[in-house]
Order: sequence, then structure tokens, then C-alpha cells
Amino acid sequence: MSQDSTARVKCEGIKQIAIAVKDLESVAESYWNILGIGPWAIYEWEAPTVYDRKYRGKSTTAREKIALAEVGNVELELVQPIDGNSIYQDWLDEHGEGLHHLKFLVEDVDKTAAMLAEEGFPSIQSGRFGPKGGKGAYNYIEIEPLRAIWEPVNRGEGLGVEPVVFPDTKQESPAKIKCDNINQVAIVVKDAESITQNFWNILGIGPWTILDWEEPTVYDRTYHGKSAWARERIALARAGDVQLELVQPVEGDSIYQDWLDEHGEGLHHVNFLVDDVDKTAEILAGEGFPSIQSGRFEREGRKGGYNYIDIEPLRTIWEPVQTIG
Repeated sequence: MSQDSTARVKCEGIKQIAIAVKDLESVAESYWNILGIGPWAIYEWEAPTVYDRKYRGKSTTAREKIALAEVGNVELELVQPIDGNSIYQDWLDEHGEGLHHLKFLVEDVDKTAAMLAEEGFPSIQSGRFGPKGGKGAYNYIEIEPLRAIWEPVNRGEGLGVEPVVFPDTKQESPAKIKCDNINQVAIVVKDAESITQNFWNILGIGPWTILDWEEPTVYDRTYHGKSAWARERIALARAGDVQLELVQPVEGDSIYQDWLDEHGEGLHHVNFLVDDVDKTAEILAGEGFPSIQSGRFEREGRKGGYNYIDIEPLRTIWEPVQTIG
């Protein structure tokens, strides 16, 4: 990679990770009860709060519910389509519930979208929010070379409406596991190195550290509860407060290859840091969410462990990770 990215659009940091869902309140409640994430600010995402909407280049009307919760320095969003044409309903129809897009902040949403369109990545949905004539705007761009939908946003003057807060209580979450940070979001890919170049050239994300994720760096692996052997290539880069990971399965049994076979390339999991990964996995298994893959690692003097948990009520795979050293 060249010393400085030539990307015209620079993503300075991932500010939000979004999940498309069918029943927003029930999923928000599950997050509160299982990982202690919340309280949630729930909004009716419709006119007049949201206006000048476009769907695949044409003016449209639609309604959604959205729920927002802060997890450390990252916002987690749940989106439930209600009616009208939207990329959220398209996603549910084509993929089902799950990780949908990543958001980053920009000064000028229209300019950002225009530059990406000139590079061959047109808007698939856009709109404005907050006071008329303000800066509040969003635009969804499906950047196929990056294997994800990216949403440049200007928060402008805010929404100008009060949310419903859930849960409406001063009591602490009953969750036995408390996720107070989002450390990483990961994308499963077929060719990690080529996609690192795409990120560097399109959004200026990088430089990247590329690793052979195999023994002896990774050991004591399990796959659906049984000892396993496998190899991957992984690439890591910072995007603000979040680490972005690309995972390329090479051989052996893995949930990454399973994902490619079932869903194709795309957003795969979210990870968070814990003090004891074994205890965390044990507690979640006791609640009905067993490990689907785990292992231990040692790199650059740091030892640790990881465990992937497919928590169906949360509509995504969560990966508690422990690092020592």
C-alpha cells in the first residue's frame, strides 16, 4: 500500500453497526436481558421527521422503526421496516434478519454520495432528517468491492423529536454478561488481500495487518463443540474506535466457510472484550446459546481466547474475546 491513500472519500471511523429485524421491541428487550445493552431510544422513522427520501434513485415514502443504543463509543442500531419501499425490507426478503450496514460521519453527505457514484457506487437509498434546510442527511451506498453497505451520515441538528425509551426503568439490566464495548466488526470474504486494497483505495481504511490464522498462533480450536483444525487468512485495520476484520477461510471446518456457503461474502460477527472468555461462554451456554467455534491464540507476546456464540434472539453472532499480556 502507498504511504497515503488516494481515496477521495475518507472513513475516519465506524460510528454505528446496524441490524435489520422484524420485531424491534423484542430484539431490544433481548439485548437488554442477555448482554445488558441499552436502554434503547426508539423512534418512528417517518415523515415529517424523515423527508426527501429516495429509493434506488426515485422519490418514495416509507416508514420504519429504529432503536439506538450506545455501546462504548459505538452506536448499535436496530431497524424494522413497516411499509413502503426500502433496502431494509429488501434485506429481510433476501437475507433474513441480521447485520445490515456500517455508518460513518461526513461533513457533506451529498458530496460524498456524488463522489462514490462517480466511482461506480450509486446510492441505493437516501433521505434527510431534522429541521428543513439543516445538514441532517444519510445515504446508503452498496460498495460491492467492500462486501458491505456503507452509510455516510451528517447528524446535523438532530432529529428534533423525543424517543420512547426502552426499558423505561432505572433498574440495572438483569444480564449475567455485560457488553460495554464493541471492539470489532468482521466481514467474511473470499480474497482478503484484494479487499484490503479496495478499502484503502475507496474509503482510505488502512494500513492493514494480514495474518495466517493457523497453528501455532491459533490452537485448541473447537467447531460446534468438537476439536477441529482449520486455517484462515485475516486482515485487521482500525476504523476509529472499531477494529475492522476481514476473514478468509482457507481450509478445514469453520463457521466462516459455513457462512460463505450459506450467505456469501458479507458482514459476519461483532466482538467484545471480556475478562474471562471461558466463563462468559459457559454462562451463555447455560442460557441456551452454545459455542459454535472457539480457540486460543498467542501473538506478539499476547495470549488470549475467543468464542463465537450465535445468539439468535440478538440476530447476529457475538464473539467474546479475552486478551492477556
